[in-house]
Amino acid sequence: MGEMSVKNKLRRLIGLIEGHENKVAEQVSKRTSMNKNQVKDRIYKIQRKVDKDSNTDNRDQTRADDS
Repeated sequence: MGEMSVKNKLRRLIGLIEGHENKVAEQVSKRTSMNKNQVKDRIYKIQRKVDKDSNTDNRDQTRADDS
């Protein structure tokens, strides 16, 4: 159960960031040792991972519903 709430929170955060990747990357790069391009690369990787996991979760739920 705890894992699902973390996934849901991460999905929500990614949703809030979507469309603002440049601004977020700029602010993160000011506060860390990462440059803007590194931050954007990480954001995009996380977005793809969350999207992939969402699709897997949906397929798993559909299979459970079919049982």
